[in-house]
Amino acid sequence: MSSNYTVVFTPGAFGNFLSYLLDCYQTKKILPSPFESTGASHARTGSTLCSNLVSPAGKKQLSEIDPSVKRIGCVWQPDYFNYILHAYLSRANSGEYKGCGVEFLEKNFYEFVQIHPNTDSVKQHIDLLKHFFNYTVDENNPTVPRHILRQFFWFQIFYSADHIVTKVNDQIKNMQNIELIDIADILDYGKLKFFLNKLFGYDLDFSAVHSKFLTLNTSLKDFLQYRHIVKSCQNKQLVSINNLSVIGEASVLYDLEKYYFDVPFFTIKNFFKDTKEILDYVKHFPPVMKQPNKLYHQHYKRFPPNVVL
Repeated sequence: MSSNYTVVFTPGAFGNFLSYLLDCYQTKKILPSPFESTGASHARTGSTLCSNLVSPAGKKQLSEIDPSVKRIGCVWQPDYFNYILHAYLSRANSGEYKGCGVEFLEKNFYEFVQIHPNTDSVKQHIDLLKHFFNYTVDENNPTVPRHILRQFFWFQIFYSADHIVTKVNDQIKNMQNIELIDIADILDYGKLKFFLNKLFGYDLDFSAVHSKFLTLNTSLKDFLQYRHIVKSCQNKQLVSINNLSVIGEASVLYDLEKYYFDVPFFTIKNFFKDTKEILDYVKHFPPVMKQPNKLYHQHYKRFPPNVVL
């Protein structure tokens, strides 16, 4: 059966999951589970084409689709960049990493780059590590120390507006003849069901599939844990920190440095075990050493003092 829809997206924006649900609605039944171990819906077998527009192959595929086919775009707001960054590196694969791509790169950054589907763009990471940190990554030195990786991703977050996923996301938002859905609405079962019911004119209960979709998504788990840690620090609540990825750690330090502003977090080598360690670090940091990050001065319009996260 051919589909009347096509989905465009950036990696991590749930394009395959939405395509799966479009197939379910068009066949009027819940199809076999599309999920892989990381929560990505890459195991689906349906007729709705979806195009990852960060990939040259995705762009080519979209250009060849009949323009009469209805386009739906999965988009996201800037506060979801950290999640998308994790998903871009973790889930944009067909099982090459045998699990989470971020866990793979933490152990072997060189091989990660070699087998990533978007190898040409990801290869630039090796050049950036050399340029910013004077650290050489090659087949003889494949592993990057965790604190350097953390700092590297801190920079990716800082310059998120220039990242390829942000640029492509903006392009999708500005496309003509397309219906957009925000990933925040895809994460909300009620809003997603309303969107699909309105599109097709009837009701389909996919609550069990959606619940599994939320449970299995490793990138989303990491994103929500990082947000919980930052909020706990703001509220002076004590929580432990377990199994956070290097991108999650970079996200925590990035938000904390914005929040406390003149207390540096960028150079932290060994990450915190719980929020008590973070709060003690802030409490006892020498006042004479307090100074805002120099990048804040260069980008002062983006980083006013006492910023609210």
